[in-house]
Amino acid sequence: MNAKTAARRLDIDWLRIILILCVFFFHSNRFFNGEDWHVINSTSGRFSSILISSMYPWMMPTIMILSAASIVYSLGSRGAGRFVVDKVKRLLIPLLFGIFALAFPQVYLERFSHGAFAGSLFQFFPSFFDGMYGFGGNFAWMGLHLWYLLVLFIYTLVFLPLFLALRTKIGAALVRGFAWLFSKPGMIYLLVILPTITIEMVSEDSIFGLTGFGGISLASYAVYFTLGFLIFSDERLQRTIIRQRWVSLILCIFLYVMRGRVALGIHIPWGQAFEDVVPLESGFAWTAILTILGMGMRYLKDDTRFLRYANEAVLPFYMLHQTVLILIGYFVVQQPWSILVKWLVITPLSLATILLVYEFAVRRANVLRFLFGMKPLRRERVVDTAMQPAVEAR
Repeated sequence: MNAKTAARRLDIDWLRIILILCVFFFHSNRFFNGEDWHVINSTSGRFSSILISSMYPWMMPTIMILSAASIVYSLGSRGAGRFVVDKVKRLLIPLLFGIFALAFPQVYLERFSHGAFAGSLFQFFPSFFDGMYGFGGNFAWMGLHLWYLLVLFIYTLVFLPLFLALRTKIGAALVRGFAWLFSKPGMIYLLVILPTITIEMVSEDSIFGLTGFGGISLASYAVYFTLGFLIFSDERLQRTIIRQRWVSLILCIFLYVMRGRVALGIHIPWGQAFEDVVPLESGFAWTAILTILGMGMRYLKDDTRFLRYANEAVLPFYMLHQTVLILIGYFVVQQPWSILVKWLVITPLSLATILLVYEFAVRRANVLRFLFGMKPLRRERVVDTAMQPAVEAR
């Protein structure tokens, strides 16, 4: 292993890959969970409903924490100016590209399948600019599933002065104090108060209270983003999370069961505390996040060819996944098959399509690599890429 690879946090790379795959499987079930979506099946399935409900509280918040973790390490290797330029290339350009190339066909299929438009894809294009999506119009200003790139880009710029301040002598002392307090036994769980407060105090009618971004409010994402930076800025907090990973898992399972009982309207005889859905939801999410982080930090340390290949592919995969799912799902949900058969057709077929598009188009062409937020291949490597299945992520 070379020095550059050794300096990488392999657990962060592994967790990012695993969580993006979770997002893929999450969206592959959105056809069948009974809620309105871009394209939906005529009937819903209980398993898909339970899966969606179980995943959304922790999935994107964990990704937001890992995004902040990446900032901790990338800020240490470049100045603020280069850092911002890199984020424009990695986030803003892929978002702008995705709005027109990846979100546009999704909006069309949504309008067509819901009976709001009857023409062809090309006939729909002028209508794509009629109003803002989410406010009665069609223009997908946030890129639909690419909203994460927009939110992450904005949060990176907004919180960058704070993160830089926390790297100064005084700021580092504050981080150490924070780590000293919350590395005490059990104290890490009290941080659940912060996302709970955002849910309780921020109105859903305000922009910061909107939950259309993966089911979590923008205010809560800001809390998780900040916590991610603090956690990965001090090894004591990370050691605490690792040490208490099994406790986190037990608490997560317990809170998940209690959450299910509340959802089913089953009275809990142990006290009113477990019948308040907001802290119960926040507690389940936070303990799930701590479990994922703790297990990842402890066990996901291997450097493999698959890791290097997948780590470079993770952003293009994320960008492509929902568009491909909806394109394939649109035709599959119309078939007279069971939900299980439809899911078993949509999921592997979409996965294979995404991987093929990435391997034989995105990965090999520098123009597409630029549009998908990847670093360009050096000239001497462009020819070799077809024979090298695991180009090292740089």
